[in-house]
Amino acid sequence: MVRTAGGSNGERLRLSERDGVLPWTRHCLVCGEQNMRGFQQRSRVQGGNTVVLDYVPRETDVGWKTLVHGGISMILLDEVMTWAAMLASRRACVAVDVHTRLRAPVRVGKAVRAEGWACRVSGRMCETGGCLLDVEGQVLSETTGRYLPMPKSEFALSRDDFMTDGDSLDLGDLITEGGSHDHA
Repeated sequence: MVRTAGGSNGERLRLSERDGVLPWTRHCLVCGEQNMRGFQQRSRVQGGNTVVLDYVPRETDVGWKTLVHGGISMILLDEVMTWAAMLASRRACVAVDVHTRLRAPVRVGKAVRAEGWACRVSGRMCETGGCLLDVEGQVLSETTGRYLPMPKSEFALSRDDFMTDGDSLDLGDLITEGGSHDHA
C-alpha cells in the first residue's frame, strides 16, 4: 500500500536492490549503539522503496503523562526520511525542512512503525515523505521533508561513526564517499 504523504503523485523512488538492516552509528540519538540516552534502534529497507523503523515508546518519551511527546514522532520520521534521501541520492544528507502533521496520539508502550520514502530527486535536493503508524495501520503522523547532501568535510568526520555487521547492508554500497561541496 502506497501512502501519499508528499511528492507530486505519491510515487516512491527505488532506494535499494536489496532489503535489509541499514548501517547505524555509535552516537546518533535514534540509532546510536553507544548513546545510552538514545533509542538504539535499527532502520531497514523494505520492499526496495521504503525505510522502516519499529519502536515502542518509553516512559521517558512522554509529553503529557501517557502521551508521547510529538517531537519523538518527528525524530523517528526524520530518521527514516534521512535514510530515504541518502539512498535515493547516494549521498549523506541532512534535513533542510520537515513538515509534520500529528493526526492521533502516540501512547507509551504501544508499538509504532515509522516509514520513510523518497518522492523526487532534483539537482541536489531530495523530497521525501513519511508516516508513523500504529500496529493496526492507523496513520498517527504524516510528514514531508526536503534534504540536501551533507558537506564533504562533515561527512568525512561522521563516516567513521557508522557501524555494520554481517547481516546489515554495507554503507559503501549505499552511498558515495562524500556529500556536497562545503558551501552547502
